[in-house]
Amino acid sequence: MFEETVSIDLGASYTKVSHRRECLPVKKGVFEQDAKILMVDNSPLIPSLAIRTGDKRQPWVFGWKAANMNPVGMEVFQNWKAKLFDPHDKKESLTAITVAGKFFEWLKARLDDVGINLKKCQTRIAMPAFEKFDEQAMLVARCLDLNGWDDPSLILKVTEPRANAIGLFSEGRNVIARNASGELLTNYGRMFGHQNVYIQAARGFVLHGTHENLVTVMVVDIGAFTTDIASLTFDTTDVYDGLNAIVEKSYPLGVINDLDKPLFAGLGQRHGFSWSELSFKDSELIKRSLYNGTPYFLLTRLNGKDTQIELGDSKDLQLIEKLAATFAAAILQKILEIVDKKKPERVFLTGGGSLIKPVASALKLALNRRRIPIQEVQQDSISVGTDIFRPWKETGEGLQRLATALGGGNVILQESATPIYHGQDVTKRRVPIVLTPLGHTTCRCQGGNKDCCFCGGRGFHSVVL
Repeated sequence: MFEETVSIDLGASYTKVSHRRECLPVKKGVFEQDAKILMVDNSPLIPSLAIRTGDKRQPWVFGWKAANMNPVGMEVFQNWKAKLFDPHDKKESLTAITVAGKFFEWLKARLDDVGINLKKCQTRIAMPAFEKFDEQAMLVARCLDLNGWDDPSLILKVTEPRANAIGLFSEGRNVIARNASGELLTNYGRMFGHQNVYIQAARGFVLHGTHENLVTVMVVDIGAFTTDIASLTFDTTDVYDGLNAIVEKSYPLGVINDLDKPLFAGLGQRHGFSWSELSFKDSELIKRSLYNGTPYFLLTRLNGKDTQIELGDSKDLQLIEKLAATFAAAILQKILEIVDKKKPERVFLTGGGSLIKPVASALKLALNRRRIPIQEVQQDSISVGTDIFRPWKETGEGLQRLATALGGGNVILQESATPIYHGQDVTKRRVPIVLTPLGHTTCRCQGGNKDCCFCGGRGFHSVVL
């Protein structure tokens, strides 16, 4: 219990990885072990970008090296995560499986370089909480398994909204207490803090009788290609975290298609450059500046000459405000559809899109007018030092982007044994199967671990996965 863990948040644009050492007090008392974020090329955000160069000496390039390239004449794989799960285009899906395998092989090498022995720790991958959650988790686990994450390491799964909520609540803290009888207990108060909505609900129910046992929160994850909205209801009287039901919906409203593309089309037409000519890194720098109201000076070539273009004047900002308002209105409509049904006590805005000021401001204003409480997400982080693994507050990125990776490595997930049923409002009991049927083999987890990507806790899986 509470073994060393590597947690992977595989995002469409950026992948985030956290690491937590074993959290096990050897004597009576409280023991803390914070999760830390992997820094690759001094960044906590690893571009989920793959480039097939066509060069036999270096056929594949990933991460920031790929982001800095201007890949003329090369194959660029950007949103391969979505294609990995697309059942309608088998050719694209098979290509994405190849890309995923190469990416995980590259990522494993980064972890090997910094001394993480994946055979001696658990790996947990965060996946969307949709109907095919188990099926998709097994597919990703096979990609990991075939590219270095093989026996005897456990490959576990967690839904993205659950990991996101735990990361937002705990901010990477993991606290275990050993009592006089030798029992190991998670300390939720120390992990979440006494002002946390979950802790306040529990105290209201147990101590004051002012709150029912259930507390519902909503996590709105505004991503590169989709916006995922999840309602999570916790039972504060449960032995563990009490999360027994998740309702999540995903909408094709993403920053790249609904904001970036029309913005760069307008900027390019006005200033005379093409988005396709920019490297991934240059595009990200321009977006980060302009979406926060800061001018950006782009060095490019026009008519065969080096030219500097100033982006972000009053007309550019008017275009951004118009596009951001339209994007935020579309997201708000989807939020209200679920809010009206679930009545959450807090709404968390996360994902890269929540960092775009005009989008976040428009959403907060609209929700506040409807008296829907917004929980501010911690973003007080500066890049400090040169350590490969750092506390999130020393990475330069806020919890909007790092919470899922931190939550996926939390001890709560290792303690909990309660099944989570996705898309349902009630918990159902299921009788476990204890006999290994023909055509199956014993799983490496030996059964009992409901988060195992291969067997789901049954203790066996098909010989051919």
